[in-house]
Amino acid sequence: MRRGLTALVALAMGCASAAPPPGGPEDLAPPRLVRVGPDSGALNFSSKNASFYFDETINDRGSGAQEVDNYFLVSPSDGLPRVEWHRSRIDVRPRNGFRPNTAYSITLLPGLSDLRNNAMKTGRSIVFSTGPTIPTTRIEGTTFDWVQERPLAGAFLEAVTPDSIRYLAQSDSVGRFAVGPLPAGTYLVRAYIDQNHNRSLDRNEAFDTLRVTVPQAAPAELLVAARDTLPGRIATIVVVDSVTLRVNFTNLLDPSITPAASDFRLIGGPDSVLVAVASVRTAPQEAAAALAAQQAAADSARKADTSHRAAAVPPAAVPVPPTKSDDTLATRKPSRQPPFNSVTLKLARPLTPNTTYRLSTRGLRALSGRTAPSEAGFTSPRAVPKVRADSVAAALRDAAAARKGALPLPPDSARRLPPSRPPARP
Repeated sequence: MRRGLTALVALAMGCASAAPPPGGPEDLAPPRLVRVGPDSGALNFSSKNASFYFDETINDRGSGAQEVDNYFLVSPSDGLPRVEWHRSRIDVRPRNGFRPNTAYSITLLPGLSDLRNNAMKTGRSIVFSTGPTIPTTRIEGTTFDWVQERPLAGAFLEAVTPDSIRYLAQSDSVGRFAVGPLPAGTYLVRAYIDQNHNRSLDRNEAFDTLRVTVPQAAPAELLVAARDTLPGRIATIVVVDSVTLRVNFTNLLDPSITPAASDFRLIGGPDSVLVAVASVRTAPQEAAAALAAQQAAADSARKADTSHRAAAVPPAAVPVPPTKSDDTLATRKPSRQPPFNSVTLKLARPLTPNTTYRLSTRGLRALSGRTAPSEAGFTSPRAVPKVRADSVAAALRDAAAARKGALPLPPDSARRLPPSRPPARP
């Protein structure tokens, strides 16, 4: 009886998920991929699974986005892949198995961890075929966060054929991607931020689409942004100062439009007086102006510093700073101006304090292509009372004199003083 119970306990412990052994030196190194079967470039592959071998046990206790299944992409895809965990080996295959005479790519994404949650910083891709050839063509390009004007890392890529075959990839840390290998033809390429990690474009997820013909004439550029079918309406109005308003819209606006002062109408006060709008600047124009001002200030400071050093050092001894190129992968920007959801209005005259205003627009074209008139109200701030300079100086002098005991107490101060107490008896 005892022997049977011991066997059952051992069997239960063997079926449970592995746990880190107690004691010993602390392990801070992530898992290391030691080999993959098949080798990249293999032909006529006939096994049931592709296998990834690691130098230690992989953590299989993740949930949601941390599940082991989410770290593998199989392309072309027929649904979520089948991923099987075997401690230090992981087997991967398409949902319905490998198809004959088809080239596949399987990508291990960064983030897989060991039992101590040490995560891999890099991934690995293998390319092989169940037939005798592998196509040499791919779809390559860059994904951008269009609004922020910077490369987008971790974007999910799909290239879909006319008969709905899906090839998958993910952009790297500087936004680059390569989908394939795949046959020549025309593909609908989609890039999106897969927030819920279901590998499907859902409502409210930022995306972009582009039709690409393979072989490519030039790298693709996908501009990922939140796209809606609704027009842009006025959401809020912020009073920056007495002659400046910042108007925020509900949706992104088309970057190809140039808002004009005539697009806005501002009225206020009991008589609905019209306040003329002098100029309009978009959020990208505001950012460019601020950057230009900072650059001008930096240039002025640099010139002043150079002049000072040139006066103290002979011209031949002044070092020439090396020039640095800004054309790096991480600082690239999209080729098109970004969309925006706010504009800044400069008024022809100041707002009247503590007055209700209504701002209306006849409709600016949204990124969806739709327009609709809208309006919103706001109240200007109350006027700040002005304090005369001589009054402030007199108050400061009185305060300093009172601290030194030079000023007498007010006549009624005796009534405000606490009553005196008799001295305590010894």
